[in-house]
Amino acid sequence: MKLLAIANVVAWGAFWTFGLIALFVELAREEVLIAALLAGLGFLVGVACHLGLCNRIAPTQRIAPKAEV
Repeated sequence: MKLLAIANVVAWGAFWTFGLIALFVELAREEVLIAALLAGLGFLVGVACHLGLCNRIAPTQRIAPKAEV
């Protein structure tokens, strides 16, 4: 689960880094496309890792006792 959490942080970091590069840095058209593709890949991997963590953690945690629900 630690590896999944580390991958999650790295993927979201890549998403924000390459997304901001694609939006705000003056680059050639091909470089912007590559930055946008890397940002998209970071987004997809980040979402997949987040959902994987949620599926592993959620069954072990209870928010409220069953009598209150």
